[in-house]
Amino acid sequence: MPQGPSTWLDTRIYLAVAAVLLFVIMFYNKSVAVLGGILLVALYLFGRERHLQQQRELNAYLASMVQNVGELSAYAIQKLPIAIALVDAEGKLYWGNEVLANWTGGKLNLSGSILKVWPELHLESLWEKEEPQVFIDQDRYYRVIPKLLHELKPDEQFLVLYILDITSTEHLRMECCDNMPVVAYIQIDNYDDVLQGLSDTQRSTILVDVNKLLTDWMAELDGFLKRYADDMYFAIFSRKSLDKALGEKFDILDKVRAIHGSHKFPVTLSMGVVADRVSMADLGDRAQACLDLALGRGGDQAAVHVGGKVQFYGGKAKAVEKNTRVKARTVAHTIKEIIGEADMVVIMGHNNEDFDSLGAALGVAKMARHLGKQAYIAISQNNTAVGKLQGLFADYEDYKEIFISPLKAAALPLKNPVLFVVDTHRPELTAAPELLELIDKVVVIDHHRRSEEFIASPLLVYLEPSSSSTSELVTELLMYFDETVDLTRIDATALYAGILVDTKNFAVQTGVRTFDAAAYLRRSGADPSLIRFLFLMDYAATRARSEVLANAELVPGGVIIATCPANTKNAQVIAAQAADMMLRIEGVKISIVLFYLDEDGIGVSARSHGEVNVQVLMEQLGGGGHQTVAGAQVKNATMSEVKAKVIELSTKYIEESEQNESNSTGRS
Repeated sequence: MPQGPSTWLDTRIYLAVAAVLLFVIMFYNKSVAVLGGILLVALYLFGRERHLQQQRELNAYLASMVQNVGELSAYAIQKLPIAIALVDAEGKLYWGNEVLANWTGGKLNLSGSILKVWPELHLESLWEKEEPQVFIDQDRYYRVIPKLLHELKPDEQFLVLYILDITSTEHLRMECCDNMPVVAYIQIDNYDDVLQGLSDTQRSTILVDVNKLLTDWMAELDGFLKRYADDMYFAIFSRKSLDKALGEKFDILDKVRAIHGSHKFPVTLSMGVVADRVSMADLGDRAQACLDLALGRGGDQAAVHVGGKVQFYGGKAKAVEKNTRVKARTVAHTIKEIIGEADMVVIMGHNNEDFDSLGAALGVAKMARHLGKQAYIAISQNNTAVGKLQGLFADYEDYKEIFISPLKAAALPLKNPVLFVVDTHRPELTAAPELLELIDKVVVIDHHRRSEEFIASPLLVYLEPSSSSTSELVTELLMYFDETVDLTRIDATALYAGILVDTKNFAVQTGVRTFDAAAYLRRSGADPSLIRFLFLMDYAATRARSEVLANAELVPGGVIIATCPANTKNAQVIAAQAADMMLRIEGVKISIVLFYLDEDGIGVSARSHGEVNVQVLMEQLGGGGHQTVAGAQVKNATMSEVKAKVIELSTKYIEESEQNESNSTGRS
């Protein structure tokens, strides 16, 4: 390695020191000094020549290195398997390497737009954020790493794009995702009801048919199925197979529903399916939770947890009324113990209470007062239903202070309270959501199909989708709560009114237990004259309902939709009544009424005869309810936007239902 200039500098310093020493020696011996001076000059000349030679060699080495590095850098830029492009804000190409030219097939020239070759490249987002982006061109996957460049022209900005071909990696990732495990719990949700009253041969035939359908379905999905109880199955299959099942809308539910016993009672399944989880333990826990969710919504459906949210499929069969009241008796005794341990009972229903919510709340308040506990009902607002009930309280001193506002409820001296939530289980729909934060002990009594949003950590849940109303559930609880319970005329009438409202005068969602509850209330003093008073409508409401019916529009497929005029008083009640009336029109499968909310947004009230599950439709708008009665509230949207969305969802749902039924018939 040639030496640098510092070595020659050191040598000259040494020679200078030697020259000084020779000068001193000259005073003592001139001959020796002269000989030393000659030698010193010779050493200087030799060193200088050696230094010049080394300098020439160093310059030649550096020149060679610079040339080689430049060539290697240019080669690396052109030949490395990374495409590099210099573009402006419009996508105009100012420079690109050979790899870029090869990947674009020579279609991209200087001054041409990179977006014409790669239209899937989102150039604007790359300018906004210097974050990697993946795009697809035909069957190739590319990752783009952007870098802003300011140095070339101060008045212009350029973007350097480093583009990598990640096709092989992406294919490997997709293959791994396709093979990720999916866990499913499957249950025959009406096992006892289907097999009741059948002979052993008939039972075996039905179970064999169900097993065969499930086994064939799992074989199509390349999955594993294990029956571990009379009515329970466990299944594992791949994420790719789940996509296939999702594409078929879980039509296995329709196939199984086509199986009937001699009494023509259909078999229905409920499924809890979970994907995209890392831990197998988490998969199992969430699959069980999804199965519970499907059963809580009435069964005959699959609850699929995928992509971070729960999707529901099926839900066409009506929830079956259970003939046994064992659960009601057990729940009644448990509630009695819970109330007995509390010092105060607070009750609330859903916001904008109806007669079912209020009747159930008064029924729970009766339980509390029977045990000598103070009871309050928190109401969201003084609507028509609340006002008419309060008009009946004049002759009853105990009821005058029972209805309180959410603010007063929050200000109560809460030492050891229990909170009852009736006729809803969704926190955001309660009359006073803040009470859920103040009171730890919460009991939920509801008849709506369970939604994904549920009150957190309730002490007790009594959820029966097969019941006609929450008032019916509370009436049954009163039957078993205590034999000495004596309902007042107000209690019995309010509960009876709640049943009438949700059953449309015993026309829908009505079973044997509904009439038993109604009979019990009539014997307890339910007054038909008071009920007629509660259901009276004023002239303005009747006229508003007529205006709604007048602007109704019948959409092909059996959907009828109408809108409430702006500033309609009690618009939610008017909309519900109009939807019920439009359902009586021949050929109508779904009736929908839109109305303006008191706050910003649009309300939706939907009804059906049962062949179409309006709950599924309303859940897509953020709402929920029953198979035949459901609703939703849409924020930040106009009436025309919500109307168009509702028509689109309804017609699409009916078309898919008819198509699935025809496919199932064809396969059976």
